[in-house]
Amino acid sequence: MGQDHATVFGPGRALGKIERTDISEASGLIAAVGNPHHFWTHNDSGDKARIFLIDRSAAYKATFYLGGITARDWEDIGMMERNGRHYMVVGDIGDNRGKRPYVQLHVFEEPVVDVGKLTVDTILKEQIRTFTLKYEDGPRDAESLFFDPQDKCIYVISKRELEVGIYSSDLPETPVDTMILRKVGKLPHTFITSAAISPDGTEILLKSLMEVFYWKRRPKESIPAALSRPAIKLPYKPEPQGEAISFAHDGRGYYTLSEAALGMTPFLYFYQRL
Repeated sequence: MGQDHATVFGPGRALGKIERTDISEASGLIAAVGNPHHFWTHNDSGDKARIFLIDRSAAYKATFYLGGITARDWEDIGMMERNGRHYMVVGDIGDNRGKRPYVQLHVFEEPVVDVGKLTVDTILKEQIRTFTLKYEDGPRDAESLFFDPQDKCIYVISKRELEVGIYSSDLPETPVDTMILRKVGKLPHTFITSAAISPDGTEILLKSLMEVFYWKRRPKESIPAALSRPAIKLPYKPEPQGEAISFAHDGRGYYTLSEAALGMTPFLYFYQRL
């Protein structure tokens, strides 16, 4: 199942708590690029199609609505760079009953915010590219995705199997007909709730409700090959319902964020690289 190696990153430190009541089920987290030292997050199923910007103390800064988009079950969020511009990838990939014939990815350029004032704005439908995908081996529940900056593919990790699946697809610049998520590997873990990749693509994080797993990628190594090795278990401070994880954009560590559960307020935690 992996080896303990607590010397890579230090213990979790709470940076601040989520005071904003409409960020109640934070399911995805990604370090902002155009808004340094900030993070984008979103709620789980049942919310409107919107993303929130918070700072390193978890203080709310902005809300952006995705105009014309319906959020069915948003579960994770990623970042990708193309032609020097940064785009966000929101995964509408949740499927508790494993019956959705198709899932969706919404891709749009990262908004840049004047963090000196609170912002509520809309990203217009024509600025959003929606990709429709299906799994080659039938519907899967999933809560984890990342875009690999090296091979330019999207990766989705399924959730509920005793050995979760690793699925991958190209992500062209413009949507095409239904794309296929092909199974490229599996992992000896279950209930994976979030995934992250470092900005240079050399490190990978996966998170379950109670553990964080880490892989260091070798030069020119594929994602399936990297994930075929045993994971290193990283420090993790259990959260009310910990679902989200992200690398720091500057590589200094990683962050986790939880849904609000059991009457407990979620905190943004930071695990510093040693």
